[in-house]
Amino acid sequence: MRRAFFSLANGMLLLALAGCSLSYCGRRSVSHAAPHGEVPPPEVERSPQEPTVQQLAATLQPPTSPLEAGAKAVYRALSPRECQCLAAKHAPLADALDEQRKRLGASRDQSRCFREDKSEKQRAFQASMLLYSALEIRDRAAGSALEAYYQIAGAEAKNDLLTLGVQRGIETLRRAEELKKLGIALPSPLEAYRRRLVELQLQQAQNQLTLEQLNGKLRLALGFGAEDAWRIQADLGVGSGSEAVTDIESAVRLGLSNRPQLSLLRSLIADLDRDTLSSSRAFLQSISPLLALSRPGPNCKLLPLLGKLAHIRPGQEVEVERIRDQLRVFLRERERETEAEIREAAYEVNARRELVVLAGEAAERRQERILDLDKQRAEGLRGVAELDQAHMEWYKARGEVIKEFLGWKIAAVKLKQAQGVLPSECGYVEGLPCENRCR
Repeated sequence: MRRAFFSLANGMLLLALAGCSLSYCGRRSVSHAAPHGEVPPPEVERSPQEPTVQQLAATLQPPTSPLEAGAKAVYRALSPRECQCLAAKHAPLADALDEQRKRLGASRDQSRCFREDKSEKQRAFQASMLLYSALEIRDRAAGSALEAYYQIAGAEAKNDLLTLGVQRGIETLRRAEELKKLGIALPSPLEAYRRRLVELQLQQAQNQLTLEQLNGKLRLALGFGAEDAWRIQADLGVGSGSEAVTDIESAVRLGLSNRPQLSLLRSLIADLDRDTLSSSRAFLQSISPLLALSRPGPNCKLLPLLGKLAHIRPGQEVEVERIRDQLRVFLRERERETEAEIREAAYEVNARRELVVLAGEAAERRQERILDLDKQRAEGLRGVAELDQAHMEWYKARGEVIKEFLGWKIAAVKLKQAQGVLPSECGYVEGLPCENRCR
């Protein structure tokens, strides 16, 4: 009987294994089928695409020239300070944090508990976190907007040079065509002049696209609607601001005392106690979830119950010191990073200031070359071609001046952003403490 039972069991096991194998094979076959039973597209012979593109291009109407597009655009004046403060004002996440801070300030705990000052202390602690976090966000928003602002100024200046280059290229091509009709040999094929003109026009079109993209991005960052189509007329403020950093150590000290994120960490360290422990742990969790892991509780289940009744948790003081040590480590690391950012930006401000001077001198020498060629130019194409090349080199030299000047301006923005002073320049100082208590 036992043998028959085992034979029957073995048979059922084999059938089960066979069924599993068959079902597995069935699943494999289904996995290779098209998803949702869709029929694949029909097979076709490859057809060349290049003739289709050529035919499509031939049917397109010529677009409005970049010069006309730029001339028709509506420009609105905006100073760097207005740009900075509008960006700091229209920072959605910072607004949400400030709104939350206002709600904390307006609310009052109506419950009757053993320690009425505990909720008030937590409220003040959280309000400080929200305040400094919002200022840090506004600092980044203002810095990004100012960088885009100066990029727009650079693109507009580049457009001016490209316009001059296109006009010069058209004139040179016209003179070359006239000389060719007269049978005078050209130093370069006529097609070379046309190709250079087309390249300049292409750069002009690409620069106009860049201008539209930069203006659209900055308008949204400043709180204007997406339907607005005007362009920003930047004010470079030549002769004001962006001066050389004569005392880098003072710049570092200013940044270490004003950077909102550092002020936040110092405030957390100074006000950390048993009542604010949970808020500090939540802040560490925003940095890394692993930092917020709490210390294991006691094995005795009676101690936590007694702790809740007496508002005392065993080992809580140890946990407070552990969190404080982690905050101190993070503060020191952020101080080192902030100091490095400030020094790098300060060095860049000074270096780019020198580059602006050198680029300006190089542009002046190119202009002097043009004046000499105008005096010495002989009749014929060779004199025209040499003068045209001198003009092109002058345009490039002026472009380098623009590049270095705007790099200088942007470096000054990065310095202020690293110091954390952009929001305070726009009036966002309400609620800041007068001194740091944990240094």
